[in-house]
Parts: sequence; C-alpha cells; structure tokens
Amino acid sequence: MNSQFYKKYYGKKFSQASLDSNLQRIACGQHIIFKFFLLLFTISLFCLAGSLIGVMSAYVGRSLVFFFQGDNKFLFIIYTIVVLSIWLIETSRVSLTSGLWKAIVSALIIFIASFVRFKKLDYLFLFFTISFLAISFFSFLTISLSFSLVFVLLNERHKYIKILMAILIIFLSVIVAHFVAKSSEERVLSFNDFTVIKIFTGIIFSLAIVKASSEVTSFNNKPKPSFLFLKSWAIALSTWGSTCFYNLDLSGVDFTEAIVANTDFRGNKFYRTCLINVKGLDRARVDNRYLDLDNPKVQKLLTEGWCDDCNFSWLNLQGAYLRNAVLRDFNFTETNLNGANLSAADLRDAILVHAQCIDVDFTGANLTGICIQDWSVNSQTRFDNVKCDYIYRKIDDRGKPCDRYPLDRNFEPREFESLYQEVGNVVELVFKEGMNWRAFAFTLQKLQIEDDGLGLQLKGIEKRGDMWVVKVTHNENVPTQEVEKRLNGSYTQLQQLLAAKEQQINRLLGIVENQTEAIKEISKRFGNNFWITGSTITNLSGSGQIEYHEAADQLRKIVANSSDQVQLKATVQNLLAQLQGQNVATTAGTQAELIKQVLLTEAEKDPVFKQLLVLQGQQFADVIPEEAIATAIREAIASLG
Repeated sequence: MNSQFYKKYYGKKFSQASLDSNLQRIACGQHIIFKFFLLLFTISLFCLAGSLIGVMSAYVGRSLVFFFQGDNKFLFIIYTIVVLSIWLIETSRVSLTSGLWKAIVSALIIFIASFVRFKKLDYLFLFFTISFLAISFFSFLTISLSFSLVFVLLNERHKYIKILMAILIIFLSVIVAHFVAKSSEERVLSFNDFTVIKIFTGIIFSLAIVKASSEVTSFNNKPKPSFLFLKSWAIALSTWGSTCFYNLDLSGVDFTEAIVANTDFRGNKFYRTCLINVKGLDRARVDNRYLDLDNPKVQKLLTEGWCDDCNFSWLNLQGAYLRNAVLRDFNFTETNLNGANLSAADLRDAILVHAQCIDVDFTGANLTGICIQDWSVNSQTRFDNVKCDYIYRKIDDRGKPCDRYPLDRNFEPREFESLYQEVGNVVELVFKEGMNWRAFAFTLQKLQIEDDGLGLQLKGIEKRGDMWVVKVTHNENVPTQEVEKRLNGSYTQLQQLLAAKEQQINRLLGIVENQTEAIKEISKRFGNNFWITGSTITNLSGSGQIEYHEAADQLRKIVANSSDQVQLKATVQNLLAQLQGQNVATTAGTQAELIKQVLLTEAEKDPVFKQLLVLQGQQFADVIPEEAIATAIREAIASLG
C-alpha cells in the first residue's frame, strides 16, 4: 500500500457542512503522537499486570516452601491453585461469568471439605483464595485489554508485539516475585532453592494468564463472542484523537478504498454509502443504529461484495450499497433491505421470503430462481432490465423453494418487470379467503362510473398466506386513504345487496339491462355443441341442460381455491359428474369445450376474475387428472394473455 496516493485526514473532526460526497482513498485515524501515547498506556497495563502476577507468585512460592517442609497449615495453597486453574480454564473456554461462577463453587466445595477433614473453618484459606482470584481476574482483564489494543492499533504486526509483551510480563512477574519474597525471606530452605521456586511459580502463573488472554483476543481466527467486548473497549480507546464522523448523515458518500481503522465511524445514516474495498472497518468504531454495521459478516459483504456465510436472515441491511455484489443462494428471510442498492447484483436462487424490499434498486440484477413469498415491494422498487427466467412463489416446510412460476417456460424479456413493478398511488385491500369477487368487480366498476376522476384501475391480485391482496391504482391527486375508504365502503354495501337482489345491483350499475339478451349474445361463441336460452346452457341435441350461473359459480370456486388440491380435485369431479349426469356434456371433449367457454365469458365480464385466472389458473390446471380439460384451461389462459 503506497500511502502517497491517499489523502490524509488524521484527527479531522468532520461536520455535516464539511463532509464531501467523494472521500475515495482517504486515510483516517490518529496522528502519530496519539498512537504513541496509547502504546505507552498499553505497555503500562502490561507492567501493572506483570507486577500483580509477581506479587501473587511471591506469596504462593513462599507458601510452597512451608508446604515442602511438611506444614499442612499451608495446604490451602494447593487448594487455591486448583480453584485458579478451574477459573482460568473455564474462563478461556466459555466466558468470564462462567469461569467466576465455577471458581466460587469450587472454592466453597474445598472450604467445606477442609472443615470436614480438619474440623475447623480456615478463613485464611478463603482470604487467600478470594485475593488471588481477584488478582488473577484483574490481571487477565488487563492483559486481554492490552492485547486487544495491540490488535486494534497495529493489526498486521500485532502477533509479534504480543510475543514481546508476553516476554515482558513473564520477566516482570519473576523480578517482582523475587523482590517481594526476598523482603520476607524465610530460612527454611537454601536461598537457591527458594529462588528456583519463586521463578518457577512466576513463570507458571504469568504463562497461564498470558496464554488465556491471547486465546480470547484472537479476533481474526473465529473470535469468541463472549469476549468481543474487549475489542469494543479497545476500539473505543483507539479513537482518542482520531478522525470523527460521529452522528453524521453519510448517505451517498463514496469511501471506496478508504482506510478507516481507529476512526469514529458512528454515523447516524448510511443510505447507499459506498464502502467497497474499505480497509480497517473491523477496527473502526461503529454501531447498529441505522444498519447492522457492527456485524463482521455485514462488514465483509459491504466492503468485498460477497461473503462465505450466506445466511443474512433477520438482519438489517437497509440502505446497503451492494452494487455488483455476488449474492447467489443467499438467505434474506425477514431481512430489512429497504432502500438498498442491488443494481447488477447476482441474486440467483436467493431466498427473499418476507424480505422488506421497499425502494430497492434491482436495476440490471439477475433474479432468476429467487423465492419471493410474501416479500414487500413498492412503486419505488426498481426492476429495470433485470434478468429473470423464473421465480419461486413459496417456501416449503424444509425451507426449500417451491411453486415455480412460470411452470413450463421462462419469462419473456421484461415480463417479470411488467408483473412485479409496482406503480405509484396503489391501494392494497386485504381480504380473507371466500371474499365475494363479483361484489368487488361491481364495486370497482361502480366507482369508475360514479367518479372517473378517481382513475381506478385493477393492478393485480396476490395471495399472501390465507389472505387475498387486491391492488388498485388511483389518480395521484386523490388521497390513498380516501380511495381505500370508498372502496371498502362500496364493497361492503354491494356485497350485502348482491346476496339479496343481484338483478337490482345490475340495474344500479347499468351493467346489464337485459341479462337474457347478454347471455344469448355470449352463447354465439360457444361453438356448435351448446346454445343458451335465458340463463340455461343446453346441449344442441336437446338431451340435457344446466344453469349457466351454476356452472360459472363452480368454476369460480375452483379458481379461488386452487391452492387446496384435495378440495380442487373434489370440486372438479363434482362438476364433471354433474355435466355428465344431466347429459349436458358427456364426453371429455364437450366438457373441455364448455369449461373453456365459460371461463372466457366470466373473465370478459369480470376483470378481477380474469386477473385471478391468469395468476392461479396454471396451478389448478396442473393438478387436474383429465388431460383434455387441463389443456382446455391452459388454452383459455393463453387466450386471455
């Protein structure tokens, strides 16, 4: 890395007014003087920890001298070492809390066992155990924080510095242990033997604590989550006198290839902030107020455009700049992607179940194979020039995408965009299964006739779980709440009237003045096998007939309940049995002809049913066992397309 090509902003305190949108290849952090003082502070922490370990080692060594002379009074030293060992092993393996808890329990067990053995309470044991445990605990935290500071300040060279600091701690502990023990030297052993014990004790204690501290501060190699607070403390200290972006709106700022280590990067907004190839973000002070920027895999994704961990479910990535990112097979279940820039991203086979995609830019992205069950998009979600051959509309119980769409072909160019690109000023009306589609169609046409200034147009129908969502666009000058209120009010009113007096509703809307004449006109397209008188479909041979509305209503129920395959097949079989039993259509060919023509007729009369048939028809056609009828249904859908 050649520093001469970087613009240096060491120690600069940015304000919103001084913030430039182009901050590519800038070098942030501290002036050398601040880093020097922080390193001095780190060395002082090492010296303090080494001295404390030395004091503890001196008393342990002194006690061991008496133990070797056969004085059982100092047997508690061995007990103390056992307690400290349990604490250190459990702390480095799990967490500080777990280590302390098990150390205390072990001390109590040994204390009780000592009472049972010697028939007295040795409070001196408790005093030394608690004192040594406190010294070890403080030394461990001090050394761990020092190692964390070395990692944050020096990064690539931190391993070599850690080795030097470990040697310093061992040296100090041995020296301090020697002088402390010498001041109260007991002449029970020769001076040389006493010295060996002190040195040995100091080395053992310091090595054990240094080793444990080194393990829990290995932040590059699968860091222990319970000790990440040490890194956070070290980063907070490292931003003393550093470059500061605190509480700034960094939306749209380009930090490409910037160096932000030891920087206060706690901006309050990162809407499409470009962090491509940014270095040192893992050692900058960040938070998750706007997005989950404190998550290591989110940092990797934003800076490198990919991540080996593909599970980003339930994370906050709002406003993330992920242009050209490689996101194939990623899991974005329940992920907040609102406002993200995903243009030209590779999202093939990504899971977007319940994903929030409001205002997302998918321009030029590859969306083939994505699963979009219950995702949220709006009119500002851009799908310009996306590449998409097919999608999946559901996720099964095993978490695998299912319900491929289109089933037996690929999308035509721009077909996906035309289906899923929302337009502005959309009202979403949510209904439970079993809603009255005809009443809603009358409602839409009634309001179109009464007030053409509303500009109402049916946008689409979508099934979300057990709910049906009908989307209606309206004039941008009319408030959405007013349109929603009028649609719901008219629908409720017409639903009630339709149940009682369907012909009165027809006259109210001016849709059908003469139902008989209209159906006779429709019957001209039924081909040569059927004709209609009034509202009855009759076979040309005169051998059987069925009420038109009866056949139409059954077909509407089949389409509306296409997701329930058991009920679907039962309803189809019931209809076919009725057609055959009443001698209306006794062969597969005549049955297919009648079903096709009724579907086309209903679709022409009712735009809501037409939309529903296009969306759901292929699904129920695929599960009908009678091939001729399934083919007729597909032909009807093709005619509508």
